[in-house]
Amino acid sequence: MKKTISLILFLLSTQIFSQSTMDSNKKLWYISINRAWTNARPYEIEQYTDIFGPYKRNPKRDINNHEINLRKKFSDSKFGIYSEFYEIVKRDLSLKYLTYQNKTIVGEDPTPIGNYFRLHTRFGISYEFSKHINIIFGSRFFKSELTDGNSNNFQIRFGQKYVGPEFAIEIKTDTFHNFYLENRISYFLLYGRSYHNYSFRDRTVDQGYINVDIEPITRVEGIEGLLKIGYYFNPNFFMTLGYKYTYQRIRPDDLRVYSGDKQFDFQVNTDYGFRKINSYLDSMNSIILEVGIEL
Repeated sequence: MKKTISLILFLLSTQIFSQSTMDSNKKLWYISINRAWTNARPYEIEQYTDIFGPYKRNPKRDINNHEINLRKKFSDSKFGIYSEFYEIVKRDLSLKYLTYQNKTIVGEDPTPIGNYFRLHTRFGISYEFSKHINIIFGSRFFKSELTDGNSNNFQIRFGQKYVGPEFAIEIKTDTFHNFYLENRISYFLLYGRSYHNYSFRDRTVDQGYINVDIEPITRVEGIEGLLKIGYYFNPNFFMTLGYKYTYQRIRPDDLRVYSGDKQFDFQVNTDYGFRKINSYLDSMNSIILEVGIEL
């Protein structure tokens, strides 16, 4: 991730600084790098606990990541382009495994459940509706998965991959003693597939193992909010501290299981039917420290 950030900044630096000297009054470029401290509840964990519970979340295992933001305004125009990228890799994501005795919890043991990966990009067009308001029309691409396994005993791979349009409004105040406030609210609709691949040995079933492989068509409706306070050290360099939340309602078309073992399939599918589950929540809440330049 650090190598990617350095390469992007190096490739852009020559063009950006040469362009900034042409007209110091117009800020056409916006480049920033964010450090995010994230509290996440991924969809994959919901699927994992549905199949392999009982677990509860370990609040001490948060996820940290970096984000890259690039924006370019067109000269003598209210239009511009924007992009955002982040990647998360979390080794040995863990939950607390619950041990019961007579329906009472008698133990909570931290247990790794696999490696978690998440990739997110935004790209689109911005329009300066007024001095303080930008309107954004763009697209999002999102991919994530949780993987774990042992070749002799079990394999798991829960994940999702979507793309779709988004609409957003950004509001930025005037500066007051170099301080300012900025707010963004985004709404998006994504389409793609979620996948649920897992297998494990079980001597009680006919074939001696369970093997599930389903990839339902899935729709995602989401909202994202960002609120931050910023400070300009000079006309070009700034720093912000903010809070960002992302909530995605994930709706797979069909989660019925066909593993080849009738007893297991009947048990899982009946359980889904009684609970009437047709949507899941994927959420992230982040504290963000941002540093950047406007040129």
